[in-house]
Amino acid sequence: MLANNRWVRSTGTLSEKPISIQYREDWALAKEAGEYPVCVQIAWNADTLDDSTGFPSLAEQSEILFFHEQLQSHIEKDEQALIMMSISHDGVNQWVIYAQDLERFIAALEQVPNKEGGYPIEVVADEDPEWNVFTQVYQVIESQP
Repeated sequence: MLANNRWVRSTGTLSEKPISIQYREDWALAKEAGEYPVCVQIAWNADTLDDSTGFPSLAEQSEILFFHEQLQSHIEKDEQALIMMSISHDGVNQWVIYAQDLERFIAALEQVPNKEGGYPIEVVADEDPEWNVFTQVYQVIESQP
């Protein structure tokens, strides 16, 4: 397996609002394998926001966690794609995923159980064989004391 399920969590503030970033501990193994040239980013724009925490309500966080678990189990079952980072900030939850092939990723995404009316997500994908999207965020995290 190119990535274990151990995550590193980094928290702080961005624009005076809390931010939480999680990334796979052994992300470099997947990057160095050179088999994941497509970067897929999924954004969930929360309907609720708890002003005291800066994160979605507990009920919506539960929905987001369910989606994350289902997404991971469907896209990673044959390692055709890997969730490498998740970011939560100001009501937006974002997943940074690297895939071998966009069509196979879409097919796996379509298998994620859907709640009535679908999930409030936006999906974008680009070729990123150098993992620039991931690396830019990772370098900012690593530069913090």
